[in-house]
Amino acid sequence: MSSADAQYSELLHAGLSRQPCLTWCQERDLDEVARRFGADVETGLWATEDEIEELEEDDTAELVQLATIGDWTIAYEPGGYQGSRNVILESLSEGGRAFNVHWNVELDSSIGYAVDGVTETAFELLDPERRSGAHPAALDGILAEVGLRQGLTTEQLKARVLALGKKISGQPLTPAWLRSPRYVFKITDALPDPLVPAAYRYPRAPFLDEPEFARILDDPSPAMASAVLRQVVSIVIAAASLEGPLPGKVMRILDHGEPAQGERDALRSELSRQAGDIRAKMLRDAPGGSETDRLDLASQTLVVLRSALNASPAEAASAASRAALGLSGLPREDFMRLLVLSNVSTRIERDLHRSNDRIASIDGA
Repeated sequence: MSSADAQYSELLHAGLSRQPCLTWCQERDLDEVARRFGADVETGLWATEDEIEELEEDDTAELVQLATIGDWTIAYEPGGYQGSRNVILESLSEGGRAFNVHWNVELDSSIGYAVDGVTETAFELLDPERRSGAHPAALDGILAEVGLRQGLTTEQLKARVLALGKKISGQPLTPAWLRSPRYVFKITDALPDPLVPAAYRYPRAPFLDEPEFARILDDPSPAMASAVLRQVVSIVIAAASLEGPLPGKVMRILDHGEPAQGERDALRSELSRQAGDIRAKMLRDAPGGSETDRLDLASQTLVVLRSALNASPAEAASAASRAALGLSGLPREDFMRLLVLSNVSTRIERDLHRSNDRIASIDGA
């Protein structure tokens, strides 16, 4: 048995979760680490193993357990996953480095390494040869040192990715660390996903630099909700090659508002009716092949347009972008555009909710 395998076995006997999420980061201020996880620092408390077990009985709250080790902090989330998210890992690495390992019982997994706010390399537990990121080869030398490669058993792979944490930080996870008191926080407001997925940044997708897209990404605030919504609607109308007067009517309301009271609701009803008619035609005629695909996309697109006519631009952008991501047969670039727009709309809704919560707390004070 190798030393990595022996150390992993010792950790399991010491109580390491079979579904761990472990993050090493070069930040010793535990409150700051908690903030970067989206935790409420007011909930922080030192707890022993037994006390942590009691806290974990409240399954309504995500917990992150922190303790320093040397010049690093290790964050432990048994059964959790927040540290594995790019946005969290990159936040934790700002001004330094961060490394995360995560897997669950279904072997959904991720291993990531970030430096100064950028994911350098990332891969899945069972496929260490396929690496992505700004510099996929960033850890190649260390991977060779710990013997992480294809052909190992799952348990051997787990042991070696934990050994990576030791090699990168110089600070191994030990049974003593698992048994020691840790600073525990509740994650109450986890950071939202990045607006632009890393895969679209490395290499950079050209559409991100188009003037309207760049304007939205420069200011992903509630003021941009209408611009996001217009982009979503334009993309789906073009993708479905919709004909007839309805697309134009939708765009006019988005651009100028409803000409007379009730026209928005009337148009929503007409979109629903036509979507239903198309579905009925598909079931009745069963044309098959590309014609079925065309009709299916047209019907789904009309539902997206109906969602876009919500009176609140932020709610309309969120609903329409989510529905648009479910359209079948979209060209890859259209899907990429819609995913970024959906992330922006989610950020806008989050900002609005937080603003409303602050106003409510002030009014209630």
